[in-house]
Amino acid sequence: MKFFSILLHFGMIVVGPWIVIGGLFFLSSCLEADSKWEKIGEIQTPEGSSRISYPKDSFSSFVRSLPLKSESTLLTFQKQNIIRRYDSLAVLKLPLLFQEDLEQCADFTMRIWAEYHKQKNLLNRFYLFDYNGRKKQFRESGMSYVSFLRKSFISSNSYSLKKGGMNIEETDLRPGDLFVQNETGGIGHVSMVLDAAENPNGEKFFLIGFSFMPAQEMHIEKAPKKFGSQGWFTYKGFLKHLEEFYPYGNPVLRRFPET
Repeated sequence: MKFFSILLHFGMIVVGPWIVIGGLFFLSSCLEADSKWEKIGEIQTPEGSSRISYPKDSFSSFVRSLPLKSESTLLTFQKQNIIRRYDSLAVLKLPLLFQEDLEQCADFTMRIWAEYHKQKNLLNRFYLFDYNGRKKQFRESGMSYVSFLRKSFISSNSYSLKKGGMNIEETDLRPGDLFVQNETGGIGHVSMVLDAAENPNGEKFFLIGFSFMPAQEMHIEKAPKKFGSQGWFTYKGFLKHLEEFYPYGNPVLRRFPET
């Protein structure tokens, strides 16, 4: 169920710059998102590395081209600016569709998948998953685009992406792919790879973003120095970051299969 009360159910309360989880206090960052880039693909890669290339019309290239907000705001569905809760590189310029607590972590990744099909005039191939991970084709729904998204966001979550998404390996990780955390079908978390770079030694770095609770815009999480380089995560660094700050279960890698 996607309501703000889920925070209380999980034992999480936000008090100013502090996040309280299970009686423990965690200090959230007060740094604001940088606003000097117009799109994800303009964010400087770690020193000595360069962006990995992908086919021009692919989902990965689309994700890399997503625009970024110029102002340092991260809005919830209630129009609250919560940018100071995160250490962010930037916030995606993709406003929430609904004034409801719907577009949380899993939903926002579905939203980006949907935007790709809409902007590329591929809605005849667009699908999302039901709760159990079964594909639901938009063209067969008889619904409007927005209504289809709303129904999907209400009825599916991170578990749906875990069940329906394609299994992938770390070596094949690319923009648009997902880190899915959900052990039991209840509360989980989903993060999306937004860009990828590699240095001459074969070491890869990733920009990774997510929405969260309550429903909010997607931000690009800034990697702490111990987990990456110049704000970009290494693969193992992001796993440790999730374990330390977002302990929602063991992450698995998933991809939206292109049909």
